[in-house]
Amino acid sequence: MERSDTVGERRAIDETGTVEKRSIGIDISSLNRRIRRYLSATMPDNARIATGGNAHIIMFLARHRAETIVQRDIERRFCITRSTASRVLALMERKGLIVRESVPGDARMKRILLTDSADAIVEGLVANAMRMEEELFVGFTPEERGRLACYIDRLTANIDAAQYRHAHSGAPMDGPSDDGEGAATERTKEINE
Repeated sequence: MERSDTVGERRAIDETGTVEKRSIGIDISSLNRRIRRYLSATMPDNARIATGGNAHIIMFLARHRAETIVQRDIERRFCITRSTASRVLALMERKGLIVRESVPGDARMKRILLTDSADAIVEGLVANAMRMEEELFVGFTPEERGRLACYIDRLTANIDAAQYRHAHSGAPMDGPSDDGEGAATERTKEINE
């Protein structure tokens, strides 16, 4: 049983009736770590070369194969700096997972493409991610899954808007904005492998 408390926190009553103060941010972070541990432990052997965020980038490139994806797209999608993206992509290139080729009309822009060895990894990563999703949502109705997705979208928009306000106006990060704009927070630690 739970009841609403202060912004970002909630109180949960455990089976013994003890009230435990919890932070939704910490809970989400903890769930994220558990999902990553599960995916790492169950990763197919042929995908082990794709360490850390490499697997996420591979999947992003596979889903957007028909588009021209450049480094800036990776920076935006994964909320990482230019230097981090450059370092990660160079490592992926050395591992033989991606190649970069000039974009027609702009030699400075380099399109990022998956290699055949990365393509061989994609199927196993997709199957592993689907198994994880099945495990994660055991006992959830389709309606509950849909509501959760909407809540996550709202939480993401709120924190992006708060980060944007903080970065661009020096305003304290004390509540959501109605402007819908946002700047992503850095996740270099997650993707830097």
